[in-house]
Amino acid sequence: MNVRLFLVTLIVPLFTAIAVQGAVEPKSAPREKGVVDFTGAAEWFQKGLELNRAGDYREAAEAFRKVIAITPGDAAAWFNLGTASAFLGNYEEAATSLKQTVRLNPEFLPAYGNLGAICYRLGRFREAIEAYGQVLRLKPDDTNARFNRGMAYYAMGDKDSAWKEYEMLKPLDGELAAKLLEAITR
Repeated sequence: MNVRLFLVTLIVPLFTAIAVQGAVEPKSAPREKGVVDFTGAAEWFQKGLELNRAGDYREAAEAFRKVIAITPGDAAAWFNLGTASAFLGNYEEAATSLKQTVRLNPEFLPAYGNLGAICYRLGRFREAIEAYGQVLRLKPDDTNARFNRGMAYYAMGDKDSAWKEYEMLKPLDGELAAKLLEAITR
């Protein structure tokens, strides 16, 4: 089995928006002459979602950076920056952004799942295991997190822990458990 197949939940498409074309400049209502036009965090956030939806991850990441510059405590903006960065292959930036997401909101389940996948991709298996553990803390029956944590244990060479994950996964999702078993018994 291709180890990359384990990334069942690499990126969780949490938000949807209508795709738009053009540069990253949110449209605002015309202002009177001499009035300064400040584009707020909400407009940049919406633009980032639209750009993400359109597949323009570079511009989406820039929009989310602008949101963060305005409201640095916005966990959703950090999450979306991490997602866009991952799609761009900027895994270090993605990991940093996703870590900030969970610092700001320790209950942000999709951020932990994505962080686990990114850390796995970076070969930081211990961090991946910790992230998937947080998913399981929040949602104990999350079969993808259990599978992915088993794969991370296996990648670290900890076959005993991988086997334990298999045993816990088997009654929840036999098909996914079989894939984990296949990987850890090769």
